[in-house]
Formats: sequence, C-alpha cells, structure tokens
Amino acid sequence: MNETIVKELDKILPVVVRVHGEHHPELHQVAKLYADLKETKSREILEKLRQVTDHYTAPEDACPTYQKTYQDLSILDQELE
Repeated sequence: MNETIVKELDKILPVVVRVHGEHHPELHQVAKLYADLKETKSREILEKLRQVTDHYTAPEDACPTYQKTYQDLSILDQELE
C-alpha cells in the first residue's frame, strides 16, 4: 500500500469521522473498512468501500479534508485493484 497515503489517511480519517460522523454516519463504516483493508487487502473490502462511499463521491457539504479522504481512498483502491 502507498505509505504516504496510508499515513495521511491515518491522520485525517479520524478527524473527519469525529467532525462529520454525526451527520454522515457512513463514515464510521468507512473507518472500519479502512482499518480492515490495512490488515487484509481484499477485493471484498474494496467493494464495500465503493458501495458505502458511492464510489468515493464526497457529499455536497464535505469540507476539503473530507474530500481529500475520499480521494486518498480512491487512489488506494486503484493501486490495490
């Protein structure tokens, strides 16, 4: 896995979940799936991430960090596919 992206996601994903998780509860599932993906890189986990994130499409009210989170997840997805 791309270590730069992983380090960035490890830093920003918990913040995005904390700030936006109340209005976007799917972020809790995104965080869980990301943690699972770090342990076991599988197509099944990637497919679940695609479904939960609507293919990494950030909602309209997403802040730049939220958008960056989905961009980084999309890059990981492409690299692992």
